[in-house]
Amino acid sequence: MNDTIEITLLFNLFFYEMGLYTRNERFIEANKREAISILDEQADNLKYINEGLYKDYKETIAFLEGISEEEYQNIKNEIIESVKKFTK
Repeated sequence: MNDTIEITLLFNLFFYEMGLYTRNERFIEANKREAISILDEQADNLKYINEGLYKDYKETIAFLEGISEEEYQNIKNEIIESVKKFTK
């Protein structure tokens, strides 16, 4: 997993506002398949607005498609744990 994928997941697991992160429960509770669906929908919305972000989302989707549900849950939990001190 590279920085692009980690940041894309981070900004979907949490909302960032006023210097703090707020949990995005919809994405946090999603399994891998559901997370890919959410990312794909967002990528479609970004396609003509920001090509760079669109490519980042597509790269993240491709990465998630290549890993197991268990690996996804481990990555998700690691990101959540690393952000705990910055959440409200």
